Amino acid sequence: MKRCKFWGGAVLLGLLMACTDEDYKLYDTAQKDSVFFEYIDENEEEAVSVEYAFNFDVATIHTIEIPVKLMGMPVDHDRTISLIAVKDSTDMVEGVHYTVDDAVIPANEVGTVLKVNLLRENDPKLQEKAFTLLLEIVENEDLRAVGQKYFKITYSDIHPTQRPDWWYTYLGLPVYSYEAAQQFFKYFYELAPVANRDVYNEMIKAYGDYFVKAVYSQGPFVIYTNFLLKYVQIPMYNDLKDKFEWQAVPSM
Repeated sequence: MKRCKFWGGAVLLGLLMACTDEDYKLYDTAQKDSVFFEYIDENEEEAVSVEYAFNFDVATIHTIEIPVKLMGMPVDHDRTISLIAVKDSTDMVEGVHYTVDDAVIPANEVGTVLKVNLLRENDPKLQEKAFTLLLEIVENEDLRAVGQKYFKITYSDIHPTQRPDWWYTYLGLPVYSYEAAQQFFKYFYELAPVANRDVYNEMIKAYGDYFVKAVYSQGPFVIYTNFLLKYVQIPMYNDLKDKFEWQAVPSM
């Protein structure tokens, strides 16, 4: 640190200001504020990309929420975040594969959540391959990018066609088809967490979304037979018994 000697009040003040300005860099309130992506994944770790497959979902739109943080000071008006799709790393088409909700840092806020809507019904090729979008934050008159300015999204709608090992028709599931599995999971995600949130969370942790980690010998019907019968299969059968083929009527 620079050494300063002081002789009298005016000189003392001037030299103190000079020492402080040189030795301790102050935040420049005139500089343009910055924003950056800060996405935390399911493992509570920072991530720069996310992958999504519609799988058995019945929804036609899936929204990815990406937190964006402000480095700077909040202000009393909205500020737009400017985004571009990096051409060399993107094959999604805006309006066909995705849309982005208004990207804005609201007045008096220090961040926002960017919503990217993945569209399912506009391109049949989604059932054959995955598509990618690489977003980049670019500078505008209000904000510039700092730190993590890129975020990549990959998604597809490739339908699982093979019957899962845990799909037992003799336990009151319909004969397997993609549409039947879609309806099974629709009822599961709507009814199971309402019936018992703890059991629902156990199943998701053990088997993953859409039971992608379930295997024959330790599948959901080994441990959670009664729960699934009561809260998923019986309601599904009552509503859809004429839509699918059933080899056994689900009952407690």
